[in-house]
Amino acid sequence: MRLVLGLLMTVAAFAVAGRRVVYLYRLISSGQPAPGRLEGLGQRARDQLVEVFGQRKLLKWSVPGVAHFFTFWAFVVLAATILEAYGALFDRDFAIPVVGHWRLLGFAEDFFAVAVLVSLGVFAAIRLRNAPARRERASRFYGSHTRAAWLVLFMIFNVVWTLFLYRGAQVNTGVFPFGREAFASHAVAAVLEPLGETTNETLETVGILAQIGVILGFLVLVVYSKHLHIFLAPLNVLTKREPKALGPLLPMLVKGKPIDFADIDELDEDAPLGRGKVEDFTWKGMLDFATCTECGRCQDQCPAWNTGKPLSPKLVIMDLRDHLFAKAPYLLATNGDRPEEGKAVTGIEEDARPITATSK
Repeated sequence: MRLVLGLLMTVAAFAVAGRRVVYLYRLISSGQPAPGRLEGLGQRARDQLVEVFGQRKLLKWSVPGVAHFFTFWAFVVLAATILEAYGALFDRDFAIPVVGHWRLLGFAEDFFAVAVLVSLGVFAAIRLRNAPARRERASRFYGSHTRAAWLVLFMIFNVVWTLFLYRGAQVNTGVFPFGREAFASHAVAAVLEPLGETTNETLETVGILAQIGVILGFLVLVVYSKHLHIFLAPLNVLTKREPKALGPLLPMLVKGKPIDFADIDELDEDAPLGRGKVEDFTWKGMLDFATCTECGRCQDQCPAWNTGKPLSPKLVIMDLRDHLFAKAPYLLATNGDRPEEGKAVTGIEEDARPITATSK
């Protein structure tokens, strides 16, 4: 029965998330060409190691950086527990081939699960301390969609407790693939042991299904929220401007080709010079919009914002992103189906509505 339920949940979640991913791909790829974004693959591979896996830039922020480091690596390491949970749907005694009984893996899974719980506490404390309702403009979260952030923290917490629930029950039913090195799982097992073997067998099944359900729900939440950066940040780093993002202004492009101002009269009359509409941005610009986490670090460092001016780089990006999603039905429609530009577009499907647009 748990196999059927687990597979049904998976098919449903992948259908919803997959539809959203296709929609996002179509929307972002509708942007203007951005030549040279995959040149120098060696340097780009090093950037993945240093900035994504090493979390170099985030570690500059000390406490939140360390918390994010452990959270990121928890996602990486705990991917093994997802495989274990799905394997347990088919075989209660399942263990990952080759490494499934390694003591180091069992310890790492429990260590990072506990570490992410501590990190969640850090993130919660930071958000409470810097709550926009209390600090207003002084908070780097001012203008961000904070309710969506709290929901994500809650979902990560659910991932961890359901993980320990079924692992603790597995210890008591004799199907857990690791020994005492999985210290947290054994601690939970000690709490559950007095309930008896039958109850633990039930808790094992409930825990596995809850774990899979939470992970699938989290997947859907991520692709519909600002935490899309979990998947898009590596792509953004991969396609960033090399060798340095900060440098001379790039040449003005039309359809991906530099403009020769000596021959400007030869351009089409409707050729955009710069960015007049959201569709004038390159696909990389649109990827930047979708990757924004609303963390507010850019706003926190902005001289204009810090001297009481209304300009906020974070709010500019957020507004551009929301405008991109609002205009998506027009951008993705075929020419014959497009409404007259300038008129309101109605009937936006749920795929076109990011959670962040309605969850302040």
